[in-house]
Amino acid sequence: MNKLYITVLMIMSLTSCKTKLNQYVQDERKVNRRNGKWVEEYSADEGALVATGRYRNGEKVRTWKTSFNGRKYQKDVIRKEVTKTKKYFPNGNIMEKGQSRLEISDRERHWFYFGPWKYYGENGKLLYVKVYRQGQKTDSISMVQ
Repeated sequence: MNKLYITVLMIMSLTSCKTKLNQYVQDERKVNRRNGKWVEEYSADEGALVATGRYRNGEKVRTWKTSFNGRKYQKDVIRKEVTKTKKYFPNGNIMEKGQSRLEISDRERHWFYFGPWKYYGENGKLLYVKVYRQGQKTDSISMVQ
């Protein structure tokens, strides 16, 4: 009886701690910033994009997953200023992958690709690689013969 009571109490406490979605917090200037777990929906001509991830004080953090019409479309892993991105074909194979960086100053937010970006065919075969430096394409290597 005692074990059952403790088990029920633990289950109730865990289910009551469920995180609310799409919450805001105010920063020191009383500006509302997205915070915590978010689900964002965007409509497109051919369907709907749904992005799920976390914000910390208005900035995306950790892992963000985006689906298009219920299928995996994109995955972003965000660490400090660097984001590792993978985009997928409808069959689940990787379409492209690479890194981008976000630089934030008082005047602007600048987002750009950097390093090698790999592009694949629907069959999963590497087609070509583009190399970026500060957002500018510096080289492109085709793997197709």
